[in-house]
Amino acid sequence: MRDWLYSYSCGAGGGARVKYRDAASRWRKRVFRHPWLILALIAGAILVAVLLDVHGRWPLILGVILGAVFAGFFTILESPPAYIENWRVGSEGELRTARALAPLRRQGYVLLHDLPDRLTGAGAQQANIDHVVVCTGGVFLLDSKYLGGEASIVGEVVHVQRRDDDDASYDLPRLARGMRGRAVRLQEDITQHTGVRFIQPVVVFWNPFRAGSVIGENIAFVHGTQLVGWLEEQPARLSQDTVVRVAAEIAAVRPRERRIWFRRPQQLGSPRARGSLVSRGAARES
Repeated sequence: MRDWLYSYSCGAGGGARVKYRDAASRWRKRVFRHPWLILALIAGAILVAVLLDVHGRWPLILGVILGAVFAGFFTILESPPAYIENWRVGSEGELRTARALAPLRRQGYVLLHDLPDRLTGAGAQQANIDHVVVCTGGVFLLDSKYLGGEASIVGEVVHVQRRDDDDASYDLPRLARGMRGRAVRLQEDITQHTGVRFIQPVVVFWNPFRAGSVIGENIAFVHGTQLVGWLEEQPARLSQDTVVRVAAEIAAVRPRERRIWFRRPQQLGSPRARGSLVSRGAARES
């Protein structure tokens, strides 16, 4: 239960949830911008119930019709287009990763979630880092994927095979390069104060991934059910003191913009205070 609660309080998937909520809200306002239509449906239901009145049973008929109207309304309300629903699905993938990683805190691992990415270029889109794991095995930058099909790796291209429609299958040819770019940017931001020269990017699949794990050129693809075991197998490269120091530096250079549970971002204070917070958390979980 403690680890389950952690996945919701740590901030994992927060960025995706915000985007889903905002996009879904705009879609609902656009689709349901005429609320009088709902009132017209209700009035129509009452009229039909009265016209179909049989032996004074119009209240029962009215209840059935109104129930069907409201059920249909709320079904449509909670069924946004796929491009919006993908944000909710992505958030679920991040929550699953956080839940899988949670027990590692008691082994001295430090977990950071939903961090901003340092953008490059004027035309770069906003992006974030789903998870960062800092442990004696090194620093790992994780991206959670919950795709709508079975994933396979061809070279470094992720192929997603749709189960029921081959024509809907697709490739993600730039995923590996994008992950390496995020890892390099984070490494550049912390290397001066930590000496870290490499951050391992890892794609975590929660959709079917028959291979289980595939290691490419400076990138790894791992199914979520094997993630913890794969991390625990990594040879030790950092001392526990270095783990805490590196995690504190990452928290300092990539502060979260949203709340974590009840804490406001400004309560984390200076980089030194943030480092102290990370240190206390690691000590408490170890």
